[in-house]
Amino acid sequence: MEPVETPVKPTSTDTAPAPVAAAKPSLKERFKSLLVEYGQVAIIIYFVIFGLCIAGFAVAIPLGFKVEGASDTTNFFAILGASWVATKVLQPLRILATLALTPVIGRFVMKRPKPQD
Repeated sequence: MEPVETPVKPTSTDTAPAPVAAAKPSLKERFKSLLVEYGQVAIIIYFVIFGLCIAGFAVAIPLGFKVEGASDTTNFFAILGASWVATKVLQPLRILATLALTPVIGRFVMKRPKPQD
């Protein structure tokens, strides 16, 4: 008679490791890849959004929008400073808006034929 071998169960080191999900890139990494892909279009969109935010706050503050710490809303430099601070608070949202709008606008801009000289 032949000897009977007991079945061997694989240990945890014998099995293949589970695939690791790729980590979601940070906003900074996504913004850098956007700059590589779309270049000037991304920079222009970011600064247009920045300008709209700071101009919007510069108009809203004298009209009654309250910014914590802004005591003098009649002084131009106080309004500009408060607008800049409020715009900086919105920076993550501005970056997200840039990430969302750049591919859409970039495809439109890149499709347009370039004017011939």
